Amino acid sequence: FVEKNPTIVMFPVKNFDLSSYVFPEGGRKEVPTEDQVRAMSTKELKKLLVDYGRGDVANNAIEKNELLQHCLDFVSTSLPDLLVDKYDLVANITHDIPAEVGREGTKHNPLEEGSYRCHVQHKATGQWYEMQDLEVTETMPQLIGVSESYLLIFERKGAVLRNT
Repeated sequence: FVEKNPTIVMFPVKNFDLSSYVFPEGGRKEVPTEDQVRAMSTKELKKLLVDYGRGDVANNAIEKNELLQHCLDFVSTSLPDLLVDKYDLVANITHDIPAEVGREGTKHNPLEEGSYRCHVQHKATGQWYEMQDLEVTETMPQLIGVSESYLLIFERKGAVLRNT
């Protein structure tokens, strides 16, 4: 007998904090202090920027003072956000089945019948849409967080860190 679990698990659509469960290889990187940045050599300052995807700034800085100022600004404003383990939902897939499927006495497999719906956020406008086959309708994010989700797709906030 195959049964589908209809339990609804509430989850946030924005800023889903997974810091208790996500541990980068080699441990969590610490944000260098202002004093540590000031003590770095030109080579170390450039490496700091390159490691976090800001090689364009590192390669365009001519003087050490200019490079140092870019690093101080980066460490105080952008870097802490890059190291956060928060995620935003970008898509949600649900599986709907007819009420009689999966009940005792029926010989239907609930995983082989029914239909799928997908919720997707339009990035430019922030609007959420529900799609089923060729039908597309606007929906509210509050309704997505309480749906019978089959598959959740999250995107990490901030830029992707490079491993160099």
